[in-house]
Amino acid sequence: MNIYQDESGDLGFKNSSSQYFVVALLCPQNNKHLSNVTRKFKGDVIQAGWPKSLEVKAHNLYTAKSNPDIPITYKYKNTPEIPIFTYLNRLNNCDIEIEVIVVKKSKINAGLKTLPYGILFNYFSKQVLIERMMRCDEVNLYVDETNKQNHQEQHFDGYIKTSALLERKQYFPINIEHGNSNVIHGISAVDFVSWSTFRKYEKNDSRFFDILKTKINNCKTFYFSD
Repeated sequence: MNIYQDESGDLGFKNSSSQYFVVALLCPQNNKHLSNVTRKFKGDVIQAGWPKSLEVKAHNLYTAKSNPDIPITYKYKNTPEIPIFTYLNRLNNCDIEIEVIVVKKSKINAGLKTLPYGILFNYFSKQVLIERMMRCDEVNLYVDETNKQNHQEQHFDGYIKTSALLERKQYFPINIEHGNSNVIHGISAVDFVSWSTFRKYEKNDSRFFDILKTKINNCKTFYFSD
């Protein structure tokens, strides 16, 4: 089973930090179909005038209007929602399963807020990953190469592999690859999932998230209760 993971928001605790942190997983039944759908969408966006040097990510598309690096000749410069809606609807027609967790950061214990970014990232990733991995005979996990591991403790790969093997109580194949969304189309796809979920909670804008609601197996929330 291929699992693609991405996160939105941050795990900082400054005034400028996000209020929520999201980890999303996307699991396709047909990897080739997902890749073809995503590749075609990116091609359509570039055909519309998107600069090839800039990744076709949900946030980049949405902020095209205010980004001086996006030329005025780009077809959706002033209507940035259109390509996002287009891709999410195409994604909704794919045979996929989605799992997400949403963390309300204001309720995190003060002591935990002092931990290095990578430790919290690993912990919250584990909360959604392990349960999904237990339903697989083998796992190929693809994570955006920009995820944060700036601490001296056990890094993401070892932490997740060890946690999964201890949970299963026996060996099963786990491969983890950190890749670029320009190369691994599943990472591109899950970027739109995590962004849509984040926008629902951070901006109270559920228009994008609602398109994928029927594909969401599980949506866990952390620290939402008082």
